Amino acid sequence: MNDKQFMTFFLGVMGVLLIIFFSIFFIAQLVSPDKRADDSFTVNSVVKRIAPIGQLNYTDSSSSDDTLESQVLAPKRESICKTAKGDFKTYVVKMLNQGALGSMVFEPAFIKINTCDSINFEMADAGHNAVTVAAPSDSVPFDTKYKPSTVVQFDTDGIYLYKCAPHAMMAMAGLIQVSDTSNKSEMKSEIEQFESSVMIPAAKTRMSDLFNKNIK
Repeated sequence: MNDKQFMTFFLGVMGVLLIIFFSIFFIAQLVSPDKRADDSFTVNSVVKRIAPIGQLNYTDSSSSDDTLESQVLAPKRESICKTAKGDFKTYVVKMLNQGALGSMVFEPAFIKINTCDSINFEMADAGHNAVTVAAPSDSVPFDTKYKPSTVVQFDTDGIYLYKCAPHAMMAMAGLIQVSDTSNKSEMKSEIEQFESSVMIPAAKTRMSDLFNKNIK
């Protein structure tokens, strides 16, 4: 094989290799999904990944999961508030990094309301939720799912203990009294159990102090 024949052969082989390379590259681009087009990467999609796992007994009537709008939670079971008559009120509880009681607090941390009144949990600082820890036996648990604003209506009398799931060990919790204190003895035990997991010494008895001061 002379030099001319060798060069022709060499260029032919290189041409075939280039065709094979670009063919493989082109096919790979066709079959490979665009990761950027995968499931919309929204703040809410991240929240879903870090939200506490548990059974949610409320339905969300807000617009869609792709927006962080206000939501109103309504129990799946029939509520007595649908037929009850009265001037029902809505109160505001804010989720804060810093408040009157210290770091990581609900404000007010204790609130007394009447049957069928509502509480609007407002996430004043990012990264908080409000989820039931203990409640009257026939009540429906709630979880605000890290929404900026969530309205929960309370149709069962008694005392409710709730927490911010990511900051429970920092004693971020609150108490709600709906009309009476029928589950007072049970709630005292629930508070003791909750405080056993609190890691901040200065805040360890925060809920007990609120309970003893406000629940009569």
